[in-house]
Amino acid sequence: MEKLFDIPGFTYFSEKNIYTGSINNLFNYKITTGEKLSAVIWLGKFCLAKTPDDKIIANADFELTKEGLDELKNWLNQKYEENKEITLS
Repeated sequence: MEKLFDIPGFTYFSEKNIYTGSINNLFNYKITTGEKLSAVIWLGKFCLAKTPDDKIIANADFELTKEGLDELKNWLNQKYEENKEITLS
């Protein structure tokens, strides 16, 4: 499978950093940390703060561990595959 997401390693998130990215400026994601890794995915050309609720397609929490980060990456790939036709238009 082609590598779609260039997400930093676990150390980046263990320091409580935030990471955002997109594919084709249409499939957008944001990863934040606290007690857990939290991810949100939205569609469209706007930042998350300006995105209508109906364009937020998924959010999930994962353990703040290397394994949790791997699960998050797999989840992100799965959500992209489910919405691929939208991001290729």
